[in-house]
Amino acid sequence: MGGPPPAERVSGRDAEGWPAWRRSFQYFALARLVVAALLIAYVPVMRGMGSLDERFEPGLFLPSAAVYLVLAGVFFVLSTRPGRVPLPTLAVIQIAFDVAALALLMHASGGQRTGLAVLLLLPNAGAAILVGARVGTLFAAVSTLLLLAETGWRGLDGQVGDSAFVQAGLTGAVLLVTAAVVGRLARRLESQERLAWRRGEDLRNQLAVTQAVIADLPDGVIVLGARGEPRAINRSARDMLAGATPGAAALPGLLPLRAALGIGPPSPDAEPVADVAEFVVPGIEGAERRLRARRLGVPAEGADEVVVLEDLGRLEARAQQLKLASMGRLSASIAHEIRNPLSAIRHANGLLAEQLGEPRLERLSTIVEDNCRRIDRIIEDVLSISRRGSATPEPLPAEPFLVQAIAELVAQSGADARRIECRVQGDTPIWFDAGNLRQVLLNLLGNALRHASPARGAVRVDWAPDAGGRWSLVVSDDGPGVSPASRVHLFEPFFTTETRGTGLGLHLARELCTANGATIRYRPAGDNPPLRSAFVVEPAPVPGASR
Repeated sequence: MGGPPPAERVSGRDAEGWPAWRRSFQYFALARLVVAALLIAYVPVMRGMGSLDERFEPGLFLPSAAVYLVLAGVFFVLSTRPGRVPLPTLAVIQIAFDVAALALLMHASGGQRTGLAVLLLLPNAGAAILVGARVGTLFAAVSTLLLLAETGWRGLDGQVGDSAFVQAGLTGAVLLVTAAVVGRLARRLESQERLAWRRGEDLRNQLAVTQAVIADLPDGVIVLGARGEPRAINRSARDMLAGATPGAAALPGLLPLRAALGIGPPSPDAEPVADVAEFVVPGIEGAERRLRARRLGVPAEGADEVVVLEDLGRLEARAQQLKLASMGRLSASIAHEIRNPLSAIRHANGLLAEQLGEPRLERLSTIVEDNCRRIDRIIEDVLSISRRGSATPEPLPAEPFLVQAIAELVAQSGADARRIECRVQGDTPIWFDAGNLRQVLLNLLGNALRHASPARGAVRVDWAPDAGGRWSLVVSDDGPGVSPASRVHLFEPFFTTETRGTGLGLHLARELCTANGATIRYRPAGDNPPLRSAFVVEPAPVPGASR
């Protein structure tokens, strides 16, 4: 139901857009057309019955009725095809014409005693409904005056007596009462329509807001019918239930959802209905997606059910992130507190080593120093994660930067430079923060050197585009690679397969890549020739550069 509230229709500004008013106006025009046609048929019918008044004036009545019929047809067409004149204004013009035409036809038929005066009820009631009680009362008063004037005209010739004036007055009173009652009922109907319109608008606005909120919820929301058919579903629920075919019209997850909650046609071996249940939807490449379904309320028999879907994998990942964040803050605090006494231990061990002359004691002092350095490296990694600031990516010249970073690593670790091979294809720069990329490269190269063979070129650094034109930095080695069981936890903090490892290098590398808009992933041996396991860093493209 469109258009403005009925309170504005009397002014004429918006009545054409208000469907209820337009229908009333069209019904009124149709009623006028029917009355005009009946007036044409009035003469032959009454003549056949011998009931025509002796004062009947056919020379005035028949042409007037014919003109009234034609204009009634024109008015009906105008009511269905509004033009430049506003419909409320057109309604006032037509009602004024009705009153005048019906008064003239009543006079031509022989006066009010013929009974045609009752037809004046139609325009007066229509005025009260269409243009308000005040205008309706005005037309009723005008109609009453016309009745009295017509009776007075005949009274001058002695054609009617005093009783005719009483009848005219009573008829006028009926017209005034009709206009007042119909106007009051019309106002009451308008108030009800106005209230219904406002409530309908509130409901539509509330529904639009609710739909917008539900559509963007991270949790899935689906409405199921009594037989388990989906009545409504938001985007998150569709993605969850689509499984291995995202965006597909069919939802493979519907069947396990119905089975988990016991929704659908009853079966003899059906399990008891559960309000919360977990089920699995097949995912991409054989992976499974674990979901939890929860009913909202207890629906009535045969009513629709609202079900909320939650991705258990996402919930677990969120919980893991919170756990890791708490661990990171705690670890950073502990590392900071350990660093000061560790410095004192190293300093005291250094002073003690200068006074030792026995080889056995010197060896023990060296063990203390080595382990202090190891602890210091762990502390440095923890603090690097906790104090990581915002990155400032810039286009870095690939070959000079990689050669310098490799030289720094060789100088710090004492590794054989011949074991590392650097290959750069083209002059495309690397979009990365210089300090962040140096740290990522040192962590990846350190891992590769520990697991690679001592052969020449056992570790390789490549900056080149892949088959799709995406540039990537690949650090590969000829080592045994990472076992399938460990690949899932590769980038988790404190996960390591070495007895002397910190488990923070790869986690820090991923955090730095994320801060620069890059991605990092592990590529096992066998996915790229020759058979070398590798870590692949894909930086964001340089802004404004063609790919």
